[in-house]
Amino acid sequence: MEQCVGFATKILNFIVYRSYCQNQLPENGSDINLLEGVEDGLQTRSLIRSGVPHRVFVVHPFIKWGPKKDRLSSPNLHLEEAQALINTLPEWKVVDKKVVSLMTFDKTTFFNKGQLEDLCSIISKNKLITAVFLNVNMLKLQQQIFLEGLFNVPVFDRYAVVVNIFKFHAVTKEAKLQVAMAEIPYLRSRLRGRDGESPLDKRLRLFMQQEQKIKKMISDLHKNRELLRNKRRHMEFPIIAVVGYTNAGKTSLIKSLTEEKSLHPEDKLFATLDVTLHEGLLPSRMKVLYVDTIGFISNIPTKLLEPFVATLEDALQADVIVHVRDISHPDTVAQNEHVMSTLKSLNLSEDIMQNIIVVGNKSDKVKNSSNFKNMVLTSCLNNYGIGELKAEIEKAVLKVTGISEIKIRIRNGGDEYRWLYKNSSVLEVDVDLKDCSFAYLTVLISKSKLGQFKHKFIYGK
Repeated sequence: MEQCVGFATKILNFIVYRSYCQNQLPENGSDINLLEGVEDGLQTRSLIRSGVPHRVFVVHPFIKWGPKKDRLSSPNLHLEEAQALINTLPEWKVVDKKVVSLMTFDKTTFFNKGQLEDLCSIISKNKLITAVFLNVNMLKLQQQIFLEGLFNVPVFDRYAVVVNIFKFHAVTKEAKLQVAMAEIPYLRSRLRGRDGESPLDKRLRLFMQQEQKIKKMISDLHKNRELLRNKRRHMEFPIIAVVGYTNAGKTSLIKSLTEEKSLHPEDKLFATLDVTLHEGLLPSRMKVLYVDTIGFISNIPTKLLEPFVATLEDALQADVIVHVRDISHPDTVAQNEHVMSTLKSLNLSEDIMQNIIVVGNKSDKVKNSSNFKNMVLTSCLNNYGIGELKAEIEKAVLKVTGISEIKIRIRNGGDEYRWLYKNSSVLEVDVDLKDCSFAYLTVLISKSKLGQFKHKFIYGK
């Protein structure tokens, strides 16, 4: 069986390989061109130099002790998430996996000599392996050059893999522009360290020009979104932002809450990249808008997520936030910590942070759900808990919006009657027994709408 023969020779070969790379453009020079033609919607391309799906060896490195050690989760759970990321890419397969403990991620060689020999041996023995996924935020350029020269296969980090997942799920123009913005820092980082040649300078200038163009296009789209927000505020529909860790079941929950048949939830990471709005009715028949948002995930470079923060802007405008947790996931505690820290980083108001409804989703998969307190337990599979969740949302909406319940005596079937049905939530209708031409309507109505009613039908007469 072929072993990692001549390890020292491979180290020497790395020096030659590095010298070669520093005097060449990226192997797939056309990658730069993906930023051209943004007006056409940025056709999905890949950072990955091979155009075919890969058979991947997943390696999860972890810090075994010290201040940088992850104490919320475990290496094996991180390894499972890394496999899920690879399996999200169409036709990609994980063919081997390994957890490796380290003291630091800062070495140029990344691993120590013994670990490199072990990894090299695994790769040389398994002919199915065509790529390595190193489950870290972002490799330094020299680390990637070294490892690819040693392993003789492409080496990807989380940044590269997640960007490609984003590309696969980007449907709208805005999502494609945001993916392009997320990709620029990565491609630019792969050019740095190879200075001194005018073609590189030219390509870096191209990045800057296209980056400004994309920012302008995204800015225009944001202005349109703000117009839509203003329209929603004018209509006074309460906004419910649904957030959570990726694949926690946000879209499935919204489908259960709204009964919207056009929604097609997928059991995939980052299945939703765009903000989407879905109208639903609460028990009082009050109309609300549910906002589906991009899923959160841990250990992602800030530069990768920055363009997608815009998809969470609607959370800043929401009346209520519903935080969906997959309580069947073994890493649910760490996922919850990550989502909450991300929400806090968005500088949400204290009022809305205090008005978050936590949903324990996929409760049908949990043997002892009593361990999960202070949350509404749901299962989208059998609609368990959906009624209770709607009631909790309604209670929260009434608390923060100033919508009040009042009883009004109006002429039966008159203009006031029709106006209230259009502009409020009618809870109950009782005929006035003393005069059947009048009725008592119990309604939920906002302060501004009540003011409009009084101005139109009371003060205006």
